[in-house]
Amino acid sequence: MKMKNWIFFAGAPGSRWSGVSQHIRDHGTNVDNTDLVPEKQYTHHKYSGHKGNYYGPGMLNGQWLGREFGSWNLWQKEIAKSYLGKDDDIKLILSHNFAYYLNDIKETFQGSKIVMCYRPDDECYKWWHEAGGWDITYPSYKWYKDNSTMNHQITEQNKAILDFCYKHNLTLQKPGREWLRNEFNIDADFIFEKDVWIAVYDPN
Repeated sequence: MKMKNWIFFAGAPGSRWSGVSQHIRDHGTNVDNTDLVPEKQYTHHKYSGHKGNYYGPGMLNGQWLGREFGSWNLWQKEIAKSYLGKDDDIKLILSHNFAYYLNDIKETFQGSKIVMCYRPDDECYKWWHEAGGWDITYPSYKWYKDNSTMNHQITEQNKAILDFCYKHNLTLQKPGREWLRNEFNIDADFIFEKDVWIAVYDPN
């Protein structure tokens, strides 16, 4: 099924993917921001924080992602439940666990872009702790259990992203004005200073 207005984001904890998605929120047009409510927000003085819907095990939405990707119908219901905007508004759909389901996203939502954010494992692990670690109040990271599991999951999620990029000949690049313009037709005059590499799978 082609859902061109759904954009999937994958990135390990500490990959700075939230900041990337928020630039698209801030500068894009027709982005559904009805999920920006107080109970879905976490702020930290060092970085952009967490805002809006996050999907995955232990979180408010998409809790089945610890076991499976889920069907097209299941996602239709979940997006309708977690967003209140118009159906044709752009939906930014974020899950750390999407790293394990990149091929499923590609096959199930054949018109959707997939944005994959990458930083080296140790940088992700370090930054996640600097951003609050186990004290992060939103979204929940209880599924990761402890530091050892978190470290392992970061490694596995990064590997899955790199494998997908290699398989589909996708280039990881630093985001910036040209990146936003080329990938999302957003003409915003800003400099993206975050240390992150991004690849975009675009089937269109």
